Amino acid sequence: MILKSLAFLAGILALQCCADLPAGHWYAVATSAALPAWRLPALRLPALVLLGFFWAAFHAQLQHDSRLDSELEGRTLLIEGRVSDIPVRLADTDWRFAFQAERLDAGSGWQSFNRRLRLGWYRAPLQPQAGQRWQLVVRLKRPHGYANPGGFDYERWLFQQRIAATGYVRQDTRNHRLGDHDRPFFRRMRNTLAARLDDTADAAPGLALVRALTIGDRSRVSAGQWDVMRKTGTSHLMAISGLHISLVAGLVFCVSRFCWSRLGVLPEIIPARRAAALPALLAALLYAALAGFSLPTQRAVIMVGVVMLALLSGRQTRPVQVLSLAMLLVLAVDPLAVLSAGWWLSFWAVTLILYVGSGRIGRQPVWRRWGHVHVVLAVSLLPVLLVSFQQASLVAPLANLVAVPWVSLLVVPATLSGVAALFLSEAVAGGLWTLGGFLAVLLFDGLEFLVRLQGSPGTLSPPPIWQTVLACS
Repeated sequence: MILKSLAFLAGILALQCCADLPAGHWYAVATSAALPAWRLPALRLPALVLLGFFWAAFHAQLQHDSRLDSELEGRTLLIEGRVSDIPVRLADTDWRFAFQAERLDAGSGWQSFNRRLRLGWYRAPLQPQAGQRWQLVVRLKRPHGYANPGGFDYERWLFQQRIAATGYVRQDTRNHRLGDHDRPFFRRMRNTLAARLDDTADAAPGLALVRALTIGDRSRVSAGQWDVMRKTGTSHLMAISGLHISLVAGLVFCVSRFCWSRLGVLPEIIPARRAAALPALLAALLYAALAGFSLPTQRAVIMVGVVMLALLSGRQTRPVQVLSLAMLLVLAVDPLAVLSAGWWLSFWAVTLILYVGSGRIGRQPVWRRWGHVHVVLAVSLLPVLLVSFQQASLVAPLANLVAVPWVSLLVVPATLSGVAALFLSEAVAGGLWTLGGFLAVLLFDGLEFLVRLQGSPGTLSPPPIWQTVLACS
């Protein structure tokens, strides 16, 4: 399985080295060559390389063909569709949001237009919400960005996010909401949570982090907070991806196994590990749905699903085999994931954690192994970070040694408990979110102290909030 997954990945990476996509007739040639080759064990790996290459090319071609036609650029267009994610507030009445268009009128009548757009709406009369259907008058342009050395490749990000065009909504009397009939429960839940946190996030900086960890909306995290996380190598903690979804699944798994093992004869019929796998997988799905099923959460759910299904099957499998199967499935669902630096960091980090956790660096106490994990991650991820972002943090091992368990074991449980408590009492939910925000502020004050300590050779005093905590203790 390991070699098969790597062969499939090699084919996808080979496509990234090509200046042009292959012509259409090559897909038929590749299929007719790969299928017979699969029957011969010696040719299975080359067949998987070929399959990965053309599978990635197929997805890239679909995305390339979905781009806005050049003759529609700069024209006033009338479109219909729905807001597909929680809008980001740029100012009091300015918004940016993802819009799933369904049809378009360019002046000659309505026609099908199934495209994912990224729109800005300035001085909007109403606040758009995820799931609402709108008719909008827009001006669009094809995806475009600059790829300066050391800068963010905006066009590649748009391509990987399947954005067919960007643009803005014009002020027009034809702009109106068509309804919100296609808003399922979790989309309504996300809108409700966003509304509850929207008014208080600006007044309480910690609630901006609670918002990011609850519904995956990081738009309220300030530039100063991002700068602190970047300098301490902790930016990954604000993304609902593999770390937090695996944490939630792991906690539910442990609690479910503990409860099931104390239910009399039931553990003799169904082992506790197998019985706990299904609730853990369900918890991962629910958290991913709450975060809007973004691409990183989809990949995380696939990884968690592979692990839990392996437990349900009852078969003894090595962790590296489970990881290889997860990588193969993720690439099969989304071969464009290799364009994301987060995908590389996630899989490489999980591989290193499995290596350290397996005891191959020696049998050691838990606390020493925990320290080894962060040291190994800091050193091994350094080349990936330098290639992807042209920068890395020297205090990342120390910062993550404290920040990872702090967020995973304190902040995330408090924020998700607030979500659960919202069904019972808004006051209790607000109290739990306030607690999560306070814990997040404590963490950021500590990270800011590390940043100042890194940049100053003198003696620094603890942050004010930590001075208060120490005085009270």
